[in-house]
Amino acid sequence: MPPSGSSRRRGELFDDVAEAYDAARRGYPPELVDAAIERGGLGAGSRVLEVGCGTGKLTEALVARGLRVDAVDPGPRMIEVARRRVGASELVSFHLGRFEEVDLPQGVFDAVFSATAFHWIDPGIGWRKAAELLRPGGVLALLSHAPVADGHTAGIDEGFRDLWATYTPDEPRWPPLRDTATLLADLEQARANVSEVWDELHGRRRRLAVPEAAHLLIGVQIRSASDTVVETAADALTLLRTTSSYLRIDPDRRDAFEADVRALFERVGGTSRFPLLTVLVTALRPA
Repeated sequence: MPPSGSSRRRGELFDDVAEAYDAARRGYPPELVDAAIERGGLGAGSRVLEVGCGTGKLTEALVARGLRVDAVDPGPRMIEVARRRVGASELVSFHLGRFEEVDLPQGVFDAVFSATAFHWIDPGIGWRKAAELLRPGGVLALLSHAPVADGHTAGIDEGFRDLWATYTPDEPRWPPLRDTATLLADLEQARANVSEVWDELHGRRRRLAVPEAAHLLIGVQIRSASDTVVETAADALTLLRTTSSYLRIDPDRRDAFEADVRALFERVGGTSRFPLLTVLVTALRPA
């Protein structure tokens, strides 16, 4: 059973922290953006749609490559920050609204991009709408960051999963982090259906998969780039304050949550170190 519409609207919480979100969130590796462009055969002037543009970090990269971007986001503050990021570029048109509801021309886009956003889209609508907006042969390109396990992550991973279970008890419990090889193998195993890949990447917590996506979008490919993140409690909290889970904690309990995060970091020696994959998933609308 897909998530309810109200849970999908949780993605709009980010608008309340747009400036902090922009400061805390990572961009996307240029090699993955270029890989998506190559997969779609895109070039200067290609018309692309961006679903959930947020504060414009991917938008900026697409514009820098000469693409014409229609950028959709439900947050007016997020779009305001994105406008500042891309400046006076005539290559971008912003659309305020939820992707499921914004009226867009069908069959005209060479690509549909979405970075750290498509998991907020109602899967009963999003996969079909993305396919219908693409021209035949057009590419869907999804990007997301995924922390993975190694020998340094066990204590901090278990500690955070316990904290989220305590402070957000109504949410599905986060599964343990997988190591890089296991995560990529699990994604490959799901490759017959792009929505299954996306669901697997998000720990199958959000019920993002729909059977029809396997026929709407074909030829799934997976690419990744790796980095290492070293952070203190202060670094972690700067990012956590821009997450939907944190924003759903009762404001009266947030100080206690932050104190528990600091205590967790003290227990693991003051810093955490973990590998971070950025994953690119592409699929094509059948020609």
